[in-house]
Amino acid sequence: MSKEIFSKRRNSNKNNFFKIFLGVLAIIVLLWGGIKVVTMIGSNLANKASINKEQEEQEKVIKPNPDDVMPGMNITYEADKYAVDAKDVQAMANDTYKGEGKYVFLTFDDGPSNSTEKILNILKDKDVHGTFFVLGSSIEKDSKRQEYLKEELKSGNAIANHSYSHDFKKLYPGNKLKIDSFMDEFNKTNDIMQSILGGEFDCKVLRMPGGYGTRKYYKDPSLKEFDDTLQENGIINVDWNALDGDAEGKPYSTEEMLNYVKKTSKGKNHVVILMHDAAGKEKTVEILPQIIDYYKNEGYDFKVIKNTSKEENNSNQSENNKDKSSK
Repeated sequence: MSKEIFSKRRNSNKNNFFKIFLGVLAIIVLLWGGIKVVTMIGSNLANKASINKEQEEQEKVIKPNPDDVMPGMNITYEADKYAVDAKDVQAMANDTYKGEGKYVFLTFDDGPSNSTEKILNILKDKDVHGTFFVLGSSIEKDSKRQEYLKEELKSGNAIANHSYSHDFKKLYPGNKLKIDSFMDEFNKTNDIMQSILGGEFDCKVLRMPGGYGTRKYYKDPSLKEFDDTLQENGIINVDWNALDGDAEGKPYSTEEMLNYVKKTSKGKNHVVILMHDAAGKEKTVEILPQIIDYYKNEGYDFKVIKNTSKEENNSNQSENNKDKSSK
C-alpha cells in the first residue's frame, strides 16, 4: 500500500515539475517575444525618425527661403514667379517678341538715391515690382545706398547693371564704344553689387548708358565686336520701348508725363518703360502711382527681368557659331 502511495506521489511530483517547466518555458518565450517586438518597434521608430529627418533636410534644400538670392541670378526665389528671361525682354523692348501675354516692366536707371526709398514704398503699396539698373559709383562707398540696394532685391525686385560711371567720355570716347573700358565698368559694378548682396548674386542683365539703340543710330563701328563680347559672357542688353520723359532735358508737368507714358505705350502688349530713380527725379516719384494704376487698368501683368539661363545662352552661342561657320 505504501508503495502505491509513494508511486502516486512521485508521478504527481513529476507532473508538477513538468507543469512548472512548461510555465517557465512559456514565460521565457513570452519575454523573448516581447523583447523582439519592442526591439522591432524601436527599430521601426528609429527608421521613421531617420526618414523624417532626411525628408526635412530634403525639404530645406527643395524649399529655400523665398527672400534668398537664386544662385547665379539677379533675383530672389520669390521674384522668379513673375520674372521673364532677359532675352525675351530684349525682344519685347525691340518690338520683335512673338509671344503672347500683356506685360509691363517698370525699369529705373541711375540709382540708387534718396528717391529709391520712396519708389520702393510705392511699389510695395501697389503690390508690383520693377527692375533697377544700378550704377556702381552710386553704391560703392555710400552705406545708405547699399541698404537701398539690399531692399530692392529683398522686396522682390530685379537688379541689373548700368555701368560704373555712366560717363560717356570714358565709355564712348569720340562717340565710339570702347569695349575694354565698358567691360571693366560692367565687371566692377558686378563685383561691388556682389560684395553687398552676397556671393550667390550675379547679374547678366545690362542697360548701356544712352541705350544700345543710340550706338546703333550712330553706326558705332565697335558694336559687332561688342555683341560678340556680350554673347561670350552671357550678358543681355535690354533697352526700352516706352518712357515717362523724366530724362528728356526739358521740364514736364506730371500730366504731360502721364500722357507721354500713354503715347509711347499705345498699341503695345509688351512694354518696357524707362524711368529714373536718380537724385532729383521727384516728379517720377510723384507720377509713379498714376503710371502703375494706368497699366493695371489696361490689364497688364507686372514683370521683372532676370538673367538668361545658361542653357539658353549655350543654345544661342551654338547657333551663332553655326552662322559664322556657314559664311
